[in-house]
Amino acid sequence: MKMQKLKLSCLILLLLSACSTAQAQLRVKVSSEKLGQTGSSMVVDLTFDVSALNMKSVESLIYTPILVSGKNKMELPKLILKSKLRYKLDVREKDLNGTPLEAVSNYEVNMRTPVYKVERFDRKTRSQIPYHVTVPFKVWMDGATLQIREEAFGCCGAPAQQVATAKTSGKQVEINPQFRYLTPEKEKEKIRYEIGEAYLDFPQGQSVILPNFRGNRGELDKINQMIVLVATDPDVKVTGVEMRGYASPEGSQKLNYELSFKRAQAMREYFVQMSTIPSGLFRTGVGGEDWDGLKRMVQDMYYMLPMKWDILAIIEREYDLDRREQLIKNLGGGAPYKKIYRDLYPKLRRVDCQINYVVRDFTLEEGKRRIKEKPKLLSQNEMYQVARTYPEGSREFNETLLTARNHFPNNDIANINAAAAALAEGDVELGREYLDKVENTDSPEYDNCMGVLYMYDGDYEEAETHLLRAQAAGVNEATHNLRELARVRGNKPSTGRREK
Repeated sequence: MKMQKLKLSCLILLLLSACSTAQAQLRVKVSSEKLGQTGSSMVVDLTFDVSALNMKSVESLIYTPILVSGKNKMELPKLILKSKLRYKLDVREKDLNGTPLEAVSNYEVNMRTPVYKVERFDRKTRSQIPYHVTVPFKVWMDGATLQIREEAFGCCGAPAQQVATAKTSGKQVEINPQFRYLTPEKEKEKIRYEIGEAYLDFPQGQSVILPNFRGNRGELDKINQMIVLVATDPDVKVTGVEMRGYASPEGSQKLNYELSFKRAQAMREYFVQMSTIPSGLFRTGVGGEDWDGLKRMVQDMYYMLPMKWDILAIIEREYDLDRREQLIKNLGGGAPYKKIYRDLYPKLRRVDCQINYVVRDFTLEEGKRRIKEKPKLLSQNEMYQVARTYPEGSREFNETLLTARNHFPNNDIANINAAAAALAEGDVELGREYLDKVENTDSPEYDNCMGVLYMYDGDYEEAETHLLRAQAAGVNEATHNLRELARVRGNKPSTGRREK
């Protein structure tokens, strides 16, 4: 493969309900000096220009180059930039507790890929950072796409992500694909539920709900509003309301189990008196000690909690909950536990409310109205019927299929239809994301989508294989796409099934 300089076009991945993709820029400039095959190796030689970068006082930026071709992906070692203060605090944390210098606020992110380099950000002394990595070359890398994921971490919370994209060879083709869409099966019964979390303040060891105690009024109103909205909807029928109590870990596991049950009972009695839902539909459940919640909060505390990594290690390896708490108490002379006890334990004393209900079937006109108001009430089949009222490929048609996918994210038909809608608009990465979620890949509609995806990727052999398979299964749209493939290849269209 010929070495070449490449321009990087940027995409931001918005993690929203619409799962849309929009143009944006990374916070640094990235140029490619070398990108391609040399002998038996794939060479990725980049330059990160940080001369115009501004970082917050306590911030880390993680840049992960990713080679992508079809379903094949390889994450390369990541470059981590840390602000001056963040770097200083990390060095101190490393000296005190042995925390790796490459650690960030999200514990799991450290295990994904190896680290190429950790840099302290200082554009006055170094405005450009070179990146040079070689990996064993594989056939799928020929014509692969290089993406660069940017993740920004502050003191806590999930990172914002941006992705820059470049082709290792050639240019993205312009095609006019056609698709055949799948009709989802009808739901025998549309079973739905809503979950609300009431972070109630209970005095330690007590289970009585005090509406005017601290922030309880707002939490109770939040749950009440959720119940009222469901119970008063004429299109639904409530089948049950479950209150599940949780306790913080101080004290014995047996005592906290009983305490969480009593708190759930108190919540049940409170809403039985307020609601028009029959009391027989209210049930109680026991969550016990909320160690999962504690783990999430400890992970997010970052510098504000001493010996954080030791606490997380104890939570992971010790299964005896009473012994787990005692081991945490013994850390650092008791200082970490005192902070957890004061700042985190009150947030674990809560009651969750789940209201279960069934939804009646909608007519087509009702479905068109309700999908704009509350799409969750529609079945996937009803959403598909709404989509069919719009011209195929229109913005309304595609948006309806994407809405269906967002509400049925693990359904193969929803993912295939949404992938087709995305690819029809030329949104290759969104189409790839949806096709990656498909479990049963035997359908000809899936093959047709994959053929179009490979065509966009420039992998014409794989594109032809999938399109011929779809054509043989009777997908007429695949015949059109084979003509498009022939056009971009400059050859005559294939007329028969090619054996691999």
